[in-house]
Amino acid sequence: MTIGVIGRSSKPGETLPELVTNAAYEIGRCIAMAGAALVSGGTGGVMEASCKGAREAGGLTIGFLPYADKSRANPYVDLIFPTGMGTIRNILTARGCDSLIMIGGGVGTLNEVTVAYDSGVPVIVLEGTTGWADRLRSALEEGCWLDERRVVPISFTSTPQSAVDLAVERAGEPRHGTRLEAHTGWAGQ
Repeated sequence: MTIGVIGRSSKPGETLPELVTNAAYEIGRCIAMAGAALVSGGTGGVMEASCKGAREAGGLTIGFLPYADKSRANPYVDLIFPTGMGTIRNILTARGCDSLIMIGGGVGTLNEVTVAYDSGVPVIVLEGTTGWADRLRSALEEGCWLDERRVVPISFTSTPQSAVDLAVERAGEPRHGTRLEAHTGWAGQ
């Protein structure tokens, strides 16, 4: 099982709020304890903190880097995929995981949520972690849908353990995405 962790990155020398990095670390630890692999964008901020938590708990971490250079991965990524795709690599995490956990986040994180929704990948939002994680619920239809298609409900929770529990539980849900050919291509049919 793969659980993606999405959230705000950080640039060298930048520090995210401690409540965000602590939550990310704990989610990473809980993912490893659940026996799942953690997938992220492989860089800093939420991605680094969650990978550190997973690694220290004996878990497997996978990173789809926006860069073509492996050396730019955070030090806690076990399997590094240097895509060189920039933010387009968001599609890999958003579509390729069994479920996603959102911690804080800006526009890149919001992009991953919309791609996951369109693909039918369950998203669990850890509220209380700033950014879009604290604003998303108010933008949804009936508190759980991004649009009238009702592709997959978005779940909300307030603790790292409950976020991972929900991610594990929802990972087995059948996908009911749009199945657009532009997204699946020949191999997806």
